[in-house]
Amino acid sequence: MKTDRVFVLLLVVLLPLSGCFDGSTTGDAEGADAADGSSESTAVINNYYNNTTTSSESQERTWYSSGNTYFSYWNDGQDASSGQQRCLEWGPSYSESNGTYYGETCQETGYPQQASDWNVTNCTERGGQIDWSGYSSMNDYRYAPGCKFDFTSITTSPGEALLIYQMSGFSMTSECMGVTVYTTSYLASGAGYAIAPGSALECTHELSQMTTYSISGGSAYDNTDRQSVWSIVYAIQDTTVV
Repeated sequence: MKTDRVFVLLLVVLLPLSGCFDGSTTGDAEGADAADGSSESTAVINNYYNNTTTSSESQERTWYSSGNTYFSYWNDGQDASSGQQRCLEWGPSYSESNGTYYGETCQETGYPQQASDWNVTNCTERGGQIDWSGYSSMNDYRYAPGCKFDFTSITTSPGEALLIYQMSGFSMTSECMGVTVYTTSYLASGAGYAIAPGSALECTHELSQMTTYSISGGSAYDNTDRQSVWSIVYAIQDTTVV
């Protein structure tokens, strides 16, 4: 066989094998991927979505808010301070000379000795409830009771934690399984939120405020038409009861 034919035959055999021995083609392709960022971008995107999937497994909290205004004070319309004498009986008044009717006037004054000696309509007509708890003797009734406003209630079931982010203008009473916990505020200074008691129990959390008695008519006591605001921001977080 001639030399030139042998040379051609060797070229035919060796050329297809050159890709197996020379890694330049593969290296060029990888270099191109790295240069345009396609391979690295795919890895970053996959990591990003993996992170997103992991974080989405945590519960998203829905925040709730409630609030309104209420009257800060109440009185019995007599402009007499708590603990002082007041009119205990009202009745018609007439002129002794000609019998002219003057209207309803006070027939008897003294210290209150029972609940009926107080006119509580200034509280009840505004939606409040008079609180006589602890009154047991005549001396107790000398002093004005509180006027309680019930604002709203929040019910939580076992496995639900009540997270309080903001609260003002009220006190909260939590009743869980027949046991009552009283508190005026859960939020400590600088705290992001507070957790109400009873997250492992069936609970009802009552929001209310007790307003005080104040006389009207004087600059220092003209408070009976003053209003305040109560408000709360909270969320319900699922928990695992163990």
